[in-house]
Amino acid sequence: MEKYIVNVHETDERMYYLTRMLRGRKIERPTHVFAPNIVVDARTLNEVEDGAYVFLGRTNEEAELLANSRNITLDAYSKNEKFQSVNSRLTAEGTLKIILEKTTKGLFDLSVLVIGFGRTGAAVARLLCDVGAKLTVASNSSVRQAYALAERVIAPKNFDFAPYDVIVNTVPNPIITDKDTMTIQDGTLYIDLASSPAINLEYARYLGADASIYPALPAKTAPYSAGKAIFDYIQEVLNGK
Repeated sequence: MEKYIVNVHETDERMYYLTRMLRGRKIERPTHVFAPNIVVDARTLNEVEDGAYVFLGRTNEEAELLANSRNITLDAYSKNEKFQSVNSRLTAEGTLKIILEKTTKGLFDLSVLVIGFGRTGAAVARLLCDVGAKLTVASNSSVRQAYALAERVIAPKNFDFAPYDVIVNTVPNPIITDKDTMTIQDGTLYIDLASSPAINLEYARYLGADASIYPALPAKTAPYSAGKAIFDYIQEVLNGK
């Protein structure tokens, strides 16, 4: 029976490490691996063999229909709790690294607002709590769990950013109005970890904030470990077949 080398589509440094980890591995079915932040669309799937197995982060309805018609299996990392947990921890570590590099205060002197308390928001809040930052969480859900880490828990609306040295957003929706943004102070560090920013970044920068979006942060700050997280998931899936 013919065997195939796993085809890793390298788009960042973590995928380079993943390629090295999978070197020499051959399996019975054509297999393609895409980075978690890449949207695999129908045009991309047109280049994939019929009956292939595809590991990916995101796709769209058109691609799913095409995959069904050609017996292509789409396997999303988001289905795996272990992978998501590791990726969230790496994102939190990357966030801490940015804060350490870009602020002039010690962690114990920083007042930090984390917006959102999903998997990533909780991981960021937990790490910042552990290192002694003064933490506020903005969330409507898991309030009791948020209070276990934060000094304050507020609703994610009508923001007053004046008290905060650092703002970390994890909500992928434009929930911060320009009126809210006007309260941001000159020199505030705004870190957006969502797939699309919650704030008008250009306006925040005009007001003097150091504001940026940081997509696929683990690939930038811990590429080996980010690649290994994908490798471990692929191994788990392939060994189960």
